[in-house]
Amino acid sequence: MEKQLIICPNCHQINKKKDININEVAICYNCGYELYKNIKNLKEKIFAISFSSIIFFVVSIFYPIIKLEIVGYYGVLNLIETIFYLFKEGYVFLSLFSFFTLVFFPFLILINTILFIIFLKTKKISKFFLVNITFLKDFIYLDIFFIAILVSMIKILDYGYLSINIGFYSFIVVFVNFFILFKYYNISMYWDLFENV
Repeated sequence: MEKQLIICPNCHQINKKKDININEVAICYNCGYELYKNIKNLKEKIFAISFSSIIFFVVSIFYPIIKLEIVGYYGVLNLIETIFYLFKEGYVFLSLFSFFTLVFFPFLILINTILFIIFLKTKKISKFFLVNITFLKDFIYLDIFFIAILVSMIKILDYGYLSINIGFYSFIVVFVNFFILFKYYNISMYWDLFENV
């Protein structure tokens, strides 16, 4: 790898990018911030996490997240039915926003991630998918939805009975996988994969 420069996102110091061994981390010489890491079998790990995320994502969308009983009312909630219910009740913007940020964009970014890994050796095609990933990662709001579910569950417990179902557990897996794919393995690692093929 020819020597390149990298700017520390923490202190904005310019560092020389160096080759590092597997499982090592490069840090900023000025502030000690983690600049990049070299993860063993990164391609395979990204592919496996993305593929498993699609399976768990489908389960979390279509299977019930929670069952609740409040003063004689019994209901089962899953994500798709909740979005359709919002639309039917006249909350068009909220339902469309929820659909795109909680269903469409996450599914699209997972598909793009898998296709990026599959077509990695074909530079033009893989660059298209990588640009999509870079753009779409900022439109995923699974973390906010997860926190909203937790807060709602705590509030509902004051008024009735609630049970957690498979959709919720699947959503936790998807949430953790997205954190690994796009926070722990940051987007610069995807670009490094692309450039080093």
